[in-house]
Amino acid sequence: MPGYERAPVSAELKVVTTDRAERTPQEQIEAAKEAAGASGLAHEAAPDTMMLSGNRKEVLEATVKVMEAALNAGANAIEVKVETEGDADRFQ
Repeated sequence: MPGYERAPVSAELKVVTTDRAERTPQEQIEAAKEAAGASGLAHEAAPDTMMLSGNRKEVLEATVKVMEAALNAGANAIEVKVETEGDADRFQ
């Protein structure tokens, strides 16, 4: 695995709910939390926000799954902030 894929990364995801979906706002958030929890990378940051942390590849893959779960549940939007927590050599 390339070094840049092993670099620690964190993603903060905030679910923006809507009351115009078939599922309630709480169900929209719960769908995202379930997907985040299934990744094994999740830490709750706030009632509608979760953090994922791990290596780059696994965080990005889990982020997509969380976004899909929230949108499939009827969420209006997902705000995402991704940050690296350190440098890794690109060529190892």
